[in-house]
Amino acid sequence: MSADRGNGGLILLEQYGERDLCQVTGLLNMMQFMRRASAHLQDVLADPLTFMYFDIENFKSFNQRYGFQQGNRLLRYVADLLRETFEGNLVARFNDDHFAVATQSENPGDCIQFIHERIRVYDLGLPMEVKAGIYHPPQGLTDVALIMDRAKIACNSIKNTYDLTWAEFDPAMEEEINFRSHIIRSFQEAMIEGYIEVYYQPEIRAMTREICGFEALARWRDPVHGMISPGVFVPVLEDAHLSPQLDLYIIEQVCQAIRRLRTEIPDWELLRVSVNLSRADFRLMDMVQAVEDVRLRYDVARQLLNIEVTESAQGEDEKFLQGEIARFRAAGYEVWMDDFGSGYSSLNNVKDYVFDVLKIDMNFLRSFETNPKSAIVIRSIVNMAKELGVHTLAEGVETQEQYEFLREIGCEKLQGYLFSPPMPLDKAIAYCHGETAQVKVEPFRLASYYTEIGAINVLSSEAIERRGSPEIGDALSLAILEEEGGEIRYLYQSRMFKMFLRSIELDEDSVHTPHYERRKRQNERMIARMMEEADRTGREVYTDFITRNSFNSVRLRLVTRDVDDTRAVFLMATVNISRFSPEAGSMQEALNQIVALYDRVDLFDLGSRKLIQLYRDVYEPNYTQEYGHFEEMVARYAEEKIIPAEQTLFKKFYSEKHLRAVLEDKAAREEVAVLFYKCLPDGGRMLRLHHLVPFRLGQRDYVISCVQAINENVISAVTAALAEDT
Repeated sequence: MSADRGNGGLILLEQYGERDLCQVTGLLNMMQFMRRASAHLQDVLADPLTFMYFDIENFKSFNQRYGFQQGNRLLRYVADLLRETFEGNLVARFNDDHFAVATQSENPGDCIQFIHERIRVYDLGLPMEVKAGIYHPPQGLTDVALIMDRAKIACNSIKNTYDLTWAEFDPAMEEEINFRSHIIRSFQEAMIEGYIEVYYQPEIRAMTREICGFEALARWRDPVHGMISPGVFVPVLEDAHLSPQLDLYIIEQVCQAIRRLRTEIPDWELLRVSVNLSRADFRLMDMVQAVEDVRLRYDVARQLLNIEVTESAQGEDEKFLQGEIARFRAAGYEVWMDDFGSGYSSLNNVKDYVFDVLKIDMNFLRSFETNPKSAIVIRSIVNMAKELGVHTLAEGVETQEQYEFLREIGCEKLQGYLFSPPMPLDKAIAYCHGETAQVKVEPFRLASYYTEIGAINVLSSEAIERRGSPEIGDALSLAILEEEGGEIRYLYQSRMFKMFLRSIELDEDSVHTPHYERRKRQNERMIARMMEEADRTGREVYTDFITRNSFNSVRLRLVTRDVDDTRAVFLMATVNISRFSPEAGSMQEALNQIVALYDRVDLFDLGSRKLIQLYRDVYEPNYTQEYGHFEEMVARYAEEKIIPAEQTLFKKFYSEKHLRAVLEDKAAREEVAVLFYKCLPDGGRMLRLHHLVPFRLGQRDYVISCVQAINENVISAVTAALAEDT
């Protein structure tokens, strides 16, 4: 040990062990600083000390831009500056970007200014600042924690003042310290007496507007100071290392409530509850085991508790925290990142940690109506999360416009005053249960079902595979449909899909237009057939149809079924792949009417000897390969779909020779309508009418083939009736 003693001074420079030092900077850690400073203050012969608290401004931004490794390098640079400037004095790193100094220097302000100037030029691309608070404790005051609190208060008083680098503690600031002390002193009593309550804020499923969970929030109703904001008491408890007690208290209250509801309300639909863990919790105890102990005490399933970790909880000991989050997830808990984008290293956290849900900080929505960039940022966050396989929840939803926007971009869950403020347990129960219920409750068993649906990225052009070149036709429009008991409902419609429905007069504004009900039934039959085929085969299916103004392709695939196998969800995309010219409007209208009647419509171009599929039912094969003569495609279709006994006649009916004969048949002697049996996948067969419609357009010769299913029972009944008449 080496010593510097003089004029009543005490030893301030010693040799320390590794456990006494910060592993990143080599400075004293907080506990050793406080121990040694306390020893000095208690020596009546020692010279007085000046205490300083340092805070590096923009450090979080620096970390976000350059990463934790470069952040640690900056911390070491600051540590070296402090060590050099206050050589022989007590210098420590408390946490994060906060440092402490106890010195006998008579001009601390000059020293702070020197450090400030050196830090400002560290990175010219990002303005770095240092703020410091100074406190000269009076003789007899030996409580180092109180002393550093006052230095910190002085520092915080100038955090938003850009022309000041340091400030000395003023006795007028004592009120805040007294309030902090009151919080710490009364904390245990507040838990015992129930002054700290759990408030519950609903989490709403955006697609259904049903409640799917609650977030548990701490509220302190103090008998002296009234309602204390969590933004005030939580940081104080964190600094005092009391946050684990608070968080475990809230978790225990939640588990008690879950057990009570299960007992007292037999028809209560279970709802997940999200509980918050502070950054300090992980440093102070084994939180995984602590949460498990509380859960087991009340026999609460892990699936009923979501663990929210605030974004600021990620810091220098990221490897350790990554391991703790992995332990929670391995045990069966969902782990959510809270307050994403609240000013810390957001992108690094998403990259380095594995979360189930990303909660978008409410600050993004506060400027939603006034700043167009907010919507762009939120959309980008949701898209990024979906691409990473992370689900999303937006906090702070207050308006219907915000709700519509978040639903449109595929944000899965919402929370905010538009739905409900945080409320005590009894009001939370009334909010979603009994005669006073304001919302429907999402069945607990459907959680995994909606999780699979929520994984769909509706912002991606690859949400469902596109056919053809992406530059052909309009942008992809998406819808998510749910089928239950034969009824179909839309869970989601993109803006482009709503425009598509408007274009084919099937939107809400078209209800009173002519033939709306007929169009609606045709569309529902088409969708029902596609759903049946997609569900049966497990493959994506598609069909084409014609409207007045465009030729459209519809694609559909099964997303998931619920655990009871009573409902299914399908993703549908529509693409306008029209190649018709405006002059062909009359032909499109004619084809539009034909499509409503027939299973298949093909155009035979006798000049090029090609076949063009104008429309096909979802059950009809799609031949997209290149064929030479259309008779090659006819032969393949006959082999695959026509019963063996009729294949030869079928190929003759669609031969070029017969089609030309039909086109030139002025005496109407050629066969233009013939019945053929189609082979069905189950081994059965279906009778269908094949009808030829010849026409010329300019110098071109065409024949349209229309295929229509025939009800054999109806034919038999008509034949029998005719026989009776004769």
